Parts: sequence; structure tokens; C-alpha cells
Amino acid sequence: MSNTSQAIPNTSSYRPSILCLAPNPAYQVTVLFDKVTLGDVNRATKQTNSLGGKGQNFAIATKQFYGNADHITLLQILGGPTGEQIEAMEVEQGINYRTVKTQLPTRTCTTCLDASTGDMTEMIGVSGSIDPLTELQFVQKGIEMLQDPQSAPRALALCGTFPPGLSGQAVAKIISHRTAANILVFVDAVKDIHPVLATRCIDILKVNSTEVLSILSTVDSENYTARSPRHIDLAQAAMKLGTMFGIGIMAVTDGPSTAYLADTKENSCWAFQIPDLLAHRDHLVDETTRNNFGHLLLNPLGAGDTCSAVMLNLYLEKLDIVEAFAQGLAAASASCLVPMPNCIFDLSTMHKIRKLITVTKV
Repeated sequence: MSNTSQAIPNTSSYRPSILCLAPNPAYQVTVLFDKVTLGDVNRATKQTNSLGGKGQNFAIATKQFYGNADHITLLQILGGPTGEQIEAMEVEQGINYRTVKTQLPTRTCTTCLDASTGDMTEMIGVSGSIDPLTELQFVQKGIEMLQDPQSAPRALALCGTFPPGLSGQAVAKIISHRTAANILVFVDAVKDIHPVLATRCIDILKVNSTEVLSILSTVDSENYTARSPRHIDLAQAAMKLGTMFGIGIMAVTDGPSTAYLADTKENSCWAFQIPDLLAHRDHLVDETTRNNFGHLLLNPLGAGDTCSAVMLNLYLEKLDIVEAFAQGLAAASASCLVPMPNCIFDLSTMHKIRKLITVTKV
């Protein structure tokens, strides 16, 4: 009996733009409360159940941007009733996937939104441990999809943490088997990432400021251990990390603060000043949205994944990498303005925000 399932269009001409390694999905529950009181019973006023996990968020944002999911195929690990629900959602949304089955149920993540304060609290469920056979099947399927001349992707994206039992060495084995130099490798992951970095196959690494420090602290503890992103030169850190591991492009986000893009081959770096969403609320958010959620309620969950999806897709369409990152940041900011579900954004709002982002060479 096969331990995999799939939803892939049966057409010989189908060639996905991006194969997304999405090993740690989640069944995402987002609940809105008028007010959250700790230690008491809290009744939600609104709830959405949706796909979760960085790779799945990447797919949702891709579909939101293009209106369909034809640009991406997920390679994922799922198990139990929650895994079945995730697959059903992907089928409903027209998201292409191949699934390696595992014994334990896929995790559930819950986001709590407090309308009285605007606070977002994320509670991440336990990921079941992946057995050695499942890990082997995931690696074999990834290599097979990369090497299939009929369906080889234009880009390979690694998105998210590795669940227990799936090692960085196993994922690195997939990446090192890309058969053509024109298969671009994009990575948005940090946990156990050193075997992946050691392949020196990464073309674009997109991480946040804390994650840059986390990686650098393991190779340069004297300068980066116990440091805050506020106390280092993020542009310099991005350039150093990229140069150290032969990464062509480093994209570093820092929430609502300045983001940076470093091109290590050209020894160039750009700063991206992101507008204050609250200050521009009247320009960005219509009256209906404000009435639905009272004051402006921001939910940053999945914003980084939205940035990754828009950035990579536009870059594959030959848009300049600096502008592709700027538009990715605009999409990410726009997604924060849609409290639920995650990675949904309005294209017109995205374009408004892009006009407010200032890009400066540093």
C-alpha cells in the first residue's frame, strides 16, 4: 500500500514554477475575542479554520496573488484526522500537493486575537515525531520531483521548521540533488539549517533579524551571541552570512522595522523603510473593515510567508530582485491588515503600501 497521496494535474505539459518543501504543516484555527481575560472562560466572536505552516502559507499567498495555485506544488508530511482535513482544504482551494503519510496526527496551531487591545497570541501545537521510513520517503519523493524532466520546477523553496525526526541532513540531500543550475533554491528556514547551508546551493535566503543572529551566533559567537537585532548592523550581518555560505541574495525582515536585501555577488545592499500601518490606516483600510474590527486590528501571522511567496514568484518572472522584495514586503504588510485567515491580502492595498515603501542603497 502506498504511503503517499497527491493532487497534481494530469497533463504532460504541466510544469510547476515552484516545488515547495513544506514538511511541517498545521491545521490553523484563528479565533477573535472582544476581550481576552486570562484565567477565565473566553467566548470567541468569530473563528476561521484554515491551512497553516510556512509552506502552506506560501501556497495560500501565491494563490491570493495570482488568483490560482498553478505556480506551486507542495511536498508535505501529514498524518491523522488533522492531516486529512488539511488535504481536503488543499483540494478545495486547488492547491497542488504530494503528501508523504505519517502515523501521528499533524499539529494544530491556534491564533487568538484580542480586539480590545489588538494583541495577537499564537499557540503552536505539538508536531508528532517522523519515523525513519517517512523521512526516507520524503527525501526520495523530493529527489524524484527535482529530477523528473517532465515536471522539474523552475525553483525549489524550502519553507518552515523541520518536525521532530526529519533532519537537516535529509533535507540537504534533496537540495543537493537539483539536476540543473537553473533550478533556483530559495530557503525560508532556520532550525537545523547548517547542513542545508553547507550544500552551498542556496541562491536566496530569506530570514528575519532574530534568525540571522541565531545562525551567525553558531559560527561567530564572540560577535553575535546574546545580541539584539537593535544593536547590530543588519545589513552587514546579512552580507557576512551570505558571503560565508555562498548565498547570492540575503533578504532580512524585521517586522515593521527596516528590512534589508544584500546581493553578495555585487557587494550591494538596500534598506527598505516600511510605512506605519496605523498612521496610514485611513488611506489603507476602508470604513467597513474598521467597523468590523473596531480599531485597526493587525495580525502578522503568515506575513513573512506572504513576502516570500510574492517575492519569489515575481523574481521568477524576471522582475529585479530589489523590486520583487519591495513588493513582497508590501504584500506582507497588506496581509497584516486582514486579521483572519492568514496570508490573505487585498492587491490594491498592497500596491498602495508599495508606493509608501522607501528603498535606499546603503
